Amino acid sequence: MENQIRIQVIEDEQNIRENIQELLEAKGYIVRVCPNGKQGILDAIDFRPHLIVCDVMMPKMDGYKVLEYIRKTSIVQNTPFIFLTAKVDKNDVRLGMSLGADDYLTKPFTYKELLQAIETRLKRQEKVIDEYAKVKHELDTTVFATYYHEFNTPLHGILGGLNLLLTARTSFSEAQVQELISSILKSGLRLNHSLANLMLFEEIKRAEVYPELISMFTNGLSKANWVQKVKTELLTLGKEIYNRAEDIIVDLEPVEVRTNTEYLQRMILELCDNALKFSKRGELVHVTGKAIGDEYHLEVKDRGRGLEIESLNDIAPFRQFNRKRFEQQGLGIGLYLVKRLVELNQGELKITSNEGEGTTVLIHLHLAQEPQKINKDFASTLTLA
Repeated sequence: MENQIRIQVIEDEQNIRENIQELLEAKGYIVRVCPNGKQGILDAIDFRPHLIVCDVMMPKMDGYKVLEYIRKTSIVQNTPFIFLTAKVDKNDVRLGMSLGADDYLTKPFTYKELLQAIETRLKRQEKVIDEYAKVKHELDTTVFATYYHEFNTPLHGILGGLNLLLTARTSFSEAQVQELISSILKSGLRLNHSLANLMLFEEIKRAEVYPELISMFTNGLSKANWVQKVKTELLTLGKEIYNRAEDIIVDLEPVEVRTNTEYLQRMILELCDNALKFSKRGELVHVTGKAIGDEYHLEVKDRGRGLEIESLNDIAPFRQFNRKRFEQQGLGIGLYLVKRLVELNQGELKITSNEGEGTTVLIHLHLAQEPQKINKDFASTLTLA
C-alpha cells in the first residue's frame, strides 16, 4: 500500500529537501519535491498528494500562505499537512492550527520522528476516509431504497391499473372502472409530486454550489391570484390523494408577498401534505395567513399524531420522522425543502409539535409592500368543501 502513497515536500533548503526525498522513497513512497511555495501549490493540484510536508520559512511565499491556499482549493483541501520549522513559537503554532495544520516538526528532527509523524497522519486520514465511506454507503443505500420505493410503488399502480382497463374492462362495473381510474390518477399525482420534489432538491443543491443561481429562488413576487392557486392545489391534494378535501380549512389574506408564487405554493403544499399524512380523517388542517407589520405570517396547523422533532437541525434530506413506528409515503424531503426555501427567502421558520396533539408550523415572510389587498374580489376565507 505504501508504494501507492504520494507525498509532497515543499522545502527551500536543497540538502533537507533531497534528504527527505531519499528517505521517503526508500520507504516506498512516491515523492515530489518543490523548492518554493508557489510551485508547491501548483504541483499539489497536479500531483494530488496524500500528505504534504512543508517548511514554514521560505522566500516569496511562506508555509502559512501555502496552507491557506491549499485549504481553499477543493481538490486538495483535506490533505494532511505537516509543517517543518526551525523554531516553535506558541503564536506560530496557533496560527498554523487555525489555518488547518495537522502537525509540526521542529528542525533539527530525526528521520524516525519524521516517519512517525507521517505514518500517524496517514493512518488517521485513512481512518477518516473509511468512516466517511461507511457513512456515505449507508446514506446512498438508504436514499436509493427510498427512491426505488417511492417511484416504483405508484408506477406499479399506474401500469397495473391500465393493464386491467385494457384487458378486463368488460368484467368491471362502471363504478369499479371509475374507482380504478381514480386509483391511477392518485398514483400519477403521487409520482409527479415526488419527481417535482426531487427536481427542486437538486436545483437547491446546485445553487448551494453556484451562488449565482440562488437568485432564481429569491427573485419575484407572489401573483395577484396566488391564494386561488393555493386553493386549487390543496383541493387536488385533499381530494385526489387523501380523499379529505373537507378537512382542509384555508383562511389566507391575499396580499402580495416578496416570494415567487411557485415557491410560496410549494411551501404551503408540502406543509399540508405532511399535516394530512400525520393526521386522520376528520382531524382538521388549518391553513391561515395574514399580514402583520411588514411580514406575512403563514401557519399550517393540524391535530394529528405529531412529529418527533426537537429542533430545526433535525430537518434533513431523506429523513422521515416517526418512520420506525409508522409506515410513510414520500421521499422525506418535503419539510427540508420548505426549510431551505424559507431560508433562501430570508424568512423565519418555527415548528411546534407534541405527540398526540398535532403540529403547528409558522413561517414569516417579507411583504412586497404595505399590507394592502391585491384583489378585493377575493374572499378572505376559503373552505375546501
